[in-house]
Amino acid sequence: MQPTQLGPYTITGTLGRGGMGAVYEASDGGTGGPVAVKTLAAHLGDDPAMRRRLLAEIEALKGLRHPGIVRLLAFGEQDGLPYFAMELIRGQSLEQLLRAGQRFDWRTTVDVALAITRALKSAHDHGVVHRDLKPANLLFPDDPAVDGPVKLADFGIARLFGDSGHTLVGTVVGTAEYMAPEQAAGGPIDHRVDLYSLGLVIYAMLAGQPPFRGGAPSEVLRRQRTETPPRLSAAVADVPRALDGLVDRLLAKDPGRRPASALAVGRLLSAIEGPAADTASATGIDTSTAGAAAGRGDHDHGVDLLAPTLADGLEGGVAPIAGTHRVDGRAATLPSWPVPAADGASSGSLARQPTAPDRERVMLETLPAASRFVTLEDLHRAAREAERSRWWRDAAVRIASGIGIAAVLVGGGHALLRRPTADELHKRIMALAGDPDADLRDARPLIASFLERHGGDPRAAGIRDVGHRLDLNTLEKRVQRQRFGGGPLPGVEREYRAAMERQADGPEACLAALEAVLALHPDVSATAAEAALPPEERTSLWLDLVRRRIAELQDRMQRDRDADLASAVATLAAAAGLAEQADAAEDEQARADFDRRRWRLLTGLVDLYGDKPHVAEQVDRARALLSEMPAAAEDTPQP
Repeated sequence: MQPTQLGPYTITGTLGRGGMGAVYEASDGGTGGPVAVKTLAAHLGDDPAMRRRLLAEIEALKGLRHPGIVRLLAFGEQDGLPYFAMELIRGQSLEQLLRAGQRFDWRTTVDVALAITRALKSAHDHGVVHRDLKPANLLFPDDPAVDGPVKLADFGIARLFGDSGHTLVGTVVGTAEYMAPEQAAGGPIDHRVDLYSLGLVIYAMLAGQPPFRGGAPSEVLRRQRTETPPRLSAAVADVPRALDGLVDRLLAKDPGRRPASALAVGRLLSAIEGPAADTASATGIDTSTAGAAAGRGDHDHGVDLLAPTLADGLEGGVAPIAGTHRVDGRAATLPSWPVPAADGASSGSLARQPTAPDRERVMLETLPAASRFVTLEDLHRAAREAERSRWWRDAAVRIASGIGIAAVLVGGGHALLRRPTADELHKRIMALAGDPDADLRDARPLIASFLERHGGDPRAAGIRDVGHRLDLNTLEKRVQRQRFGGGPLPGVEREYRAAMERQADGPEACLAALEAVLALHPDVSATAAEAALPPEERTSLWLDLVRRRIAELQDRMQRDRDADLASAVATLAAAAGLAEQADAAEDEQARADFDRRRWRLLTGLVDLYGDKPHVAEQVDRARALLSEMPAAAEDTPQP
């Protein structure tokens, strides 16, 4: 039954009706202007899932303010029936024009596509993917000078990037002929599904229809996933090569091969020579004909998405809502709804949204049937007031912080200007030296200050050790930063680099090369004159770095030897256990299996450690045990 009044809107006609609701033409009681009002079907008004879908569409539209997107004006609930109002676009959809035989030249198509990419960029920048971009959702206004060349409508299954509860992977929602392959497969999607659909829209504008059409929806979806669409140039003559190539990229099955964003697509379209400056005049589109959106088409203002979708029957015979919400999933929230007027205003009276920004937020589907209404103007006014409140709070905090900082500066000025004591310097230096995540370079000025002012302090030797570590770290970073062969190098640095390159031959080879460097310079020691040179020019410091590397390699090799020995001992113990199990086995086959496993363990030990002297005793023991085993153990086939 058609309502006559929804909040301040007087219903004057029906624009379209679908399986899940309707879109009405209405008159705004405040301004007298026409609007389009979208509602759920009466029998679905109490369905939480359906209400969540409507709520999701409101959430998607609420933040989108772009001349190329049908604008949300207000939303509310009347006697338990949720609704929202949009600007009324009088004109025809692209689908109506194509069905009427309208064809577009490539210049007009490029111009229309540019307008669509600007709208998509705005939606994507707000974290919203349309997911059902198609000719039925592209409206050509009767007055493009006022409303723009094209309007993007119906975000009914739009997905917000940040809400993981909106979409279940594995569910297909959308229109088959204009659906991206990953969407058709029910997989994860992102904004690039809209770019694929845009490529199909461009194709249809020039060729009259999309490349995959006809047959059952499941067959169209299969072709979207698996078949490469024919090139646009094969279907339409005189298409610029750049446009043909762009459409081919947009229709790539792999999202990674498509342009990265709507902005990138817009730039590529702009680079194509000679797009028309005005869509309506270039095409001669007559949007005042009998198919106008003023109430005679099923594709105006998103009505098409109120009709059953491809996902019908997935949730108890009802189409999934707003990209198939989970029933127990988190839904997007609306701003606070106003409470009914205190004077007991009856159902149907207008109660405006309070402007206080901190009122409790509530969900649309949790509210009892009542009359509620809020406009986007209310929301923006509340946002501005909240912003002003935050500004004054922030200003107060900044003033208080400034006063506090001034007090600290005045009160602590003496401490800041006072030179730190030896104890304070020592504490700060050692804290940096003991922190594995600290950068020792921060300690350099502190070290210099300590040694200059407190060189006779008993702790000066420890501070010099920290400085020495810092100098060695400096040399290590130099080696990592500069590759060997990049220019003439001091002799010891060149020898050190050459020795470190032997690491590819194993730690033993590198250790032998480093020890050879020390042998070439047996009598070099640090001198006072050398201490004044930069670290990279001090021979004694390079030799200390050689000694550090030797100690590290020796420690590493000892750990490796200990690990090898422990592994060999454990292998011998496991082999002994298998021997005991073989002796205790009564079944001949089981005994042969234990012997075979024991043979494999022992031969593996010999193969792995046979050339390592530190495990020679264990290897010899393994060889002896193998010689005692029956020959059949080696030849026993694996079960």
